[in-house]
Amino acid sequence: MPVAIDAAAFLQRRDQGVPLLDVRSPSEFGRARIPGAENLPLFDDAQRARVGVVYARQGRAEAVAEALTLIGGQLGDKLARARTLIQRETPGKTDVLLHCWRGGMRSGAVGWLLEAAGFRVHLLSGGYKAYRRHVRLGLAQPRRVVVLGGLTGSGKTEILHALTRLGAQVIDLEGLAVHRGSAFGHMGTQPCNEWFENQLFEQWRALDPQKPVWLEDESLHIGSVTLCDEFFAHLSPAPLVRIDIPEEARLDRLVRLYADNGMDEQIRAALLRLQKRLGHELTRQCLERLDAGDYRAVARAVLAYYDRCYRYQLERRQGPIIPLPCLRDDPEDTARRLLDMRIF
Repeated sequence: MPVAIDAAAFLQRRDQGVPLLDVRSPSEFGRARIPGAENLPLFDDAQRARVGVVYARQGRAEAVAEALTLIGGQLGDKLARARTLIQRETPGKTDVLLHCWRGGMRSGAVGWLLEAAGFRVHLLSGGYKAYRRHVRLGLAQPRRVVVLGGLTGSGKTEILHALTRLGAQVIDLEGLAVHRGSAFGHMGTQPCNEWFENQLFEQWRALDPQKPVWLEDESLHIGSVTLCDEFFAHLSPAPLVRIDIPEEARLDRLVRLYADNGMDEQIRAALLRLQKRLGHELTRQCLERLDAGDYRAVARAVLAYYDRCYRYQLERRQGPIIPLPCLRDDPEDTARRLLDMRIF
């Protein structure tokens, strides 16, 4: 019989290399999943919807009968697919991790099939829903957080990457969110909150709690991603090192980042989104300067707005603010200076 284990034990076995199969439907899996999982859906999306309707109208027994009707002829193909996935990960091994949404009919059915074929199945007790509770509880676990702050254009992300190269513990929240955290920060398709949190938890749980972890100063929202309360609570009380770089150096960086990469249409769209805050006249002037190729003038006008917003945000912080004056934009040098500081 398959053995049910809790989320912590389930993830520990995954970390040890035991293959992980998610038997939820393709759309459920595509939205968010446990990192490292392979999809072996018992039902496709249409079949899942059909079984759900039968369950709601006629009860569990009729839903089981409907499920068997839908997939009875596909069990051989599903077993072959499972063998391929499992043996690809661990040739010659028989252990496999398995879960569905709530640890119910779907994982039970596939677990029975795999056990009958000679595999040793470990089910996630409570299913993916229990894993998600484990994620949120895990993100609430304290770490020695240091927040890296600074006005727009200070190069905070590049400094974090330099800290990583120097061996520091770093989590790049904007990288996980696929967004730079402002109206101009679009970097591609953003994940849903659920998938963002699952990936964040993978990094959070792997940190050494005895060593500091560096995070960039973020608001509650990074583009369309919202930081959960459990994690956001770590940011405000933590010490913040404020990178102070001359405005001209910040302008140089912003022009390189946006203008030199042919992002005129993204800049235009962002200016129009900010129109209510910048004001109609300033937005019009910025659009004119953009059309004229004067990216520096556009950046200077937008910086004035973002600088006001960020200074207001700093005033509301609970934790200490430690200034770090920098005469030039040099992420590698700044990272070395940060690691030489005594913060705790």
